[in-house]
Amino acid sequence: MEQEMLNIAIENLSLASKIKVEVDQKDLNFDYSNGGHLNFFLDNKSFRLAFTIKRKVSTAQLPFLKDLANHKGLIIFEYATKTIKEQLRNLRVNYLEISGNAYIVYENTFIFIDTNKRVKLDDSKSNTAFSKTGLKVTYQLLSNRESIHLSYRQLGQLSGVSIDTISRVYKELVRDKYLIKINDRNYKIIDYDRLFMDWVTLYNKILRPKLKKRSFRFRDKRFLRDLLDHKVKGKISGELAAEKLSDYIIAEKANIYLAGSFVDLALSLNLIPDKDGPITMIEQFWNEPSEKVKSDTIADLPLIYADLVSDPKPRNLETAKLIYQENVYHSI
Repeated sequence: MEQEMLNIAIENLSLASKIKVEVDQKDLNFDYSNGGHLNFFLDNKSFRLAFTIKRKVSTAQLPFLKDLANHKGLIIFEYATKTIKEQLRNLRVNYLEISGNAYIVYENTFIFIDTNKRVKLDDSKSNTAFSKTGLKVTYQLLSNRESIHLSYRQLGQLSGVSIDTISRVYKELVRDKYLIKINDRNYKIIDYDRLFMDWVTLYNKILRPKLKKRSFRFRDKRFLRDLLDHKVKGKISGELAAEKLSDYIIAEKANIYLAGSFVDLALSLNLIPDKDGPITMIEQFWNEPSEKVKSDTIADLPLIYADLVSDPKPRNLETAKLIYQENVYHSI
């Protein structure tokens, strides 16, 4: 798939411009999924850029793609929205869509093409693992790595889905090389990083919009941080959770995932409805294990990260990257 994407991207860029692009001869035998180098020839100039290939690019990846700008790198992908491409340009990240649309800055060379129509790759595979129900299962695997050792029935109870759904999700995660099957009903996550980023992207796109939500503000003059001192019957996520985890950001907003009544919690916290309020209550989409410590009101990292990048302000992206590196990256 990666080699096909690379070939299509090079061909379409050449058709849309006077630019000639070649894969560096030293890289002809490499694994395309790990990237390589491209040589660009334009008029009397030439330059060389390292590249990496991703099927899709989303806000979930922006905190880490920013590093490409510092190392004169290039990301090649099938498709990204106008908003994502604008964010990449703001971060000074070079990119090349397989359609030939491109943003490349190297010293005094500037290439910008954004007129070509999207090119779709043929992909007839099912995607139960990242459907509304599949995302609930994958969330459990990401939030608690020990949950992969649970029975289908136990995992189904936590995620609120059927045993059949668990089976289909596992088969697809193995097929797409997120997991490997060790023996009968025993699995291991082998690409946590990719699974995490793909879950964040598709949670924000597919599951999150389906959840009930309502915004509030304090009736009196209090600070968001005061929520951390209350016994909230829910999970605090987003900026406020990130503030507690990292002490790197001063939260302007807070999300509370709640299994119970929004109104009851609002009354207990002296909140009033406000569509632009900084406190958003969101329907909880999982079931808490009975043995989990009830005093722990901070959501699990995948959810905090997803909430941060759903509002991709520079500070949120920096914080998302920081808490991921401190809490996940080095333990993968």
